[in-house]
Amino acid sequence: MPLAPTRLAAVCAVALCTCALPATASAKKSASPKLPKTFMKKYHVKGAAADPDRDGLTNLTEYRAHTNPKKKDTDKDGVLDASEDFDHDGLDNATEQRAGTNPGLKDSDHDGKPDAREDADHDGLNNLAEQNTANDPGDPDSDDDGVRDGAENAGQVVAFNGSVLTLRLASTGKIVKAGVDDATAVECNGTEDYEAAYDDDTSSSDDTSADDSGDDSFSDDTSGDSGDDTSDDSGDDSSSDDSSDDDTPAASDARFVRAQDAASSDDTSSDYSDDDAGDDAGDDTTSDDSSCLDTLDAGAWVHESALSTDDTGATVFDAVALVDDGE
Repeated sequence: MPLAPTRLAAVCAVALCTCALPATASAKKSASPKLPKTFMKKYHVKGAAADPDRDGLTNLTEYRAHTNPKKKDTDKDGVLDASEDFDHDGLDNATEQRAGTNPGLKDSDHDGKPDAREDADHDGLNNLAEQNTANDPGDPDSDDDGVRDGAENAGQVVAFNGSVLTLRLASTGKIVKAGVDDATAVECNGTEDYEAAYDDDTSSSDDTSADDSGDDSFSDDTSGDSGDDTSDDSGDDSSSDDSSDDDTPAASDARFVRAQDAASSDDTSSDYSDDDAGDDAGDDTTSDDSSCLDTLDAGAWVHESALSTDDTGATVFDAVALVDDGE
């Protein structure tokens, strides 16, 4: 029996409303996180993406990390806020920002996997491995050479006897042993040097869905504003703290910057994710610095390396790019 016209119209209306609901929910979920009014009032800041103290952390990241957006070293302990690890998950605040995770939560998306073990850019290196090897957790190809970071043989030195280098790959934990000779190009750079070449204009910072899911519960906890590090509260609102206005363009907006400090290498755990690693590393090293051989000690981190087979069939390192931040 056919439906009456009025009844048919009502059914169609209900169907249309039902179809519209997922789109509305999706749009709401994708909204960019905003700063709580209490935080904005306390520190006299407005934009979530601004960086008034030019320390590389956005106001949103500073809020989540309980640091002062007007001070580069909130607790005055000699470790800049970008290098602090508020949630003690092994990732510093700068890495969390670049990876789009919440520096106030060990497991931003509540999936049971710590942020350090997540692979934000799906390149085969988890976030902790990216940090240790000075690769970009927000870009699957940090050096834009066409080879994803997980396939560039980044890892940690296990041993070096002067002619044979043993490397544990950060992507899989697999051990690679190959020769090092006069033809091997060995390069040393600090973390900041590698990071300076990264693309700062990335939309992944601070607003990934994994980050948002954890931020809602965190932002409801306004105690973060009063407990931002008690050493920071003396003079928070002082105009002498920072003369610049938050509305000015942020030179380091969403930038991946980590401060160099003596404590930056305190975590050398082999906390790797599972993935396959290739030996087709694209190496862009241009100089052979023999002094870098002194850095090839057990525990040293390798940003990337390239392997090949010589005329005798032996596997050799063509190039090794080391992360050398000093002691």
